[in-house]
Amino acid sequence: MRNRSSKSPERVAVVLPNRVGDAILSLPLILCLRKLAADCGPAGCRVEAVTCSPLVEIFGAVGVTDVTQMGLGAKLRSWLAPPDKAFFLIATSKNFGFHARSTYGLRQRNKLLGRYTHDLRCLKGEPLPTDLDRYLIMECRLPRYSAEQFGIALELGYTVEQVCSSFSFSRKSLPVDRSRLAVEQTVAAPYLVCCMEAAYGRGRRNDQRRWVAEHHLSVAKKLRERHGCRIAFIGLAADPPIPEQDGFLDLRGRLSLWQLFQLMAGAAGYVGNDTGPLHLANLAGIPSVGIYSSEDHHAPLFGESNTVVMRPAGPDDVYPAAERMLLAAGAAVR
Repeated sequence: MRNRSSKSPERVAVVLPNRVGDAILSLPLILCLRKLAADCGPAGCRVEAVTCSPLVEIFGAVGVTDVTQMGLGAKLRSWLAPPDKAFFLIATSKNFGFHARSTYGLRQRNKLLGRYTHDLRCLKGEPLPTDLDRYLIMECRLPRYSAEQFGIALELGYTVEQVCSSFSFSRKSLPVDRSRLAVEQTVAAPYLVCCMEAAYGRGRRNDQRRWVAEHHLSVAKKLRERHGCRIAFIGLAADPPIPEQDGFLDLRGRLSLWQLFQLMAGAAGYVGNDTGPLHLANLAGIPSVGIYSSEDHHAPLFGESNTVVMRPAGPDDVYPAAERMLLAAGAAVR
């Protein structure tokens, strides 16, 4: 793919992670590969994105169209007309059955269904060339998790110079199409969105990523009492119970991802754990206060919109940042 005449056209599939936040963080790679195919060839090369998460409609709302939902239909089509190469960004049983002429991924002993014809070196922690790493982190301001995936561009034969000259990234790279969100609001503005859980499960691994629920409720109550904004609680689990307090709305387990994205887009901000909804809020273009329990976390795409609170001991460590966000958004009603 070093020039338009060096190779015949290829179909390249990139299979995104099944977790919402990780899939969103993979969007810069998709934008880059499509731009490289258009600028550097070979002519007719097509980059396809396949997602295991129900994010297709959301991706379309930020201009990333032609994304395929992983399912039985997509898997059958991959056998009838397989892409030339498929890059699996994570080994998961949800990908089992998706076929390509050559497959790239990270083989893991505990993922017996994830068998690939080639190891994907960037997923094994092999560092990017220094110039490319610096460009993606310092110039494009990508999170580390997003930048590491750009090893796939090198696997495809593109050069560091081609990536740097073709790819740029900013908020304008993923503009929200507000016309798609023109629906009746679930919650009357102004309101904040709060997520008290790690939204994809209740296992022991996720428990350590959850800040104490009572601390979330304390911050929400103080914001409601002092500034009059409503608080919309989102997530999957109905536990712990939300107090019956004026201005508290319990929407947990009631919204699809698309409805959640619409809710986010109309909010004054997000306060909550480092989990998928934080990345949805960031993609929707609203400010956030992210609560992190570990240095080993995935920052959102647009870090300038996210205030990081690392290992807060109690509500007083989070409330000032949440209040500043609310006031900056002009959402306080008194």
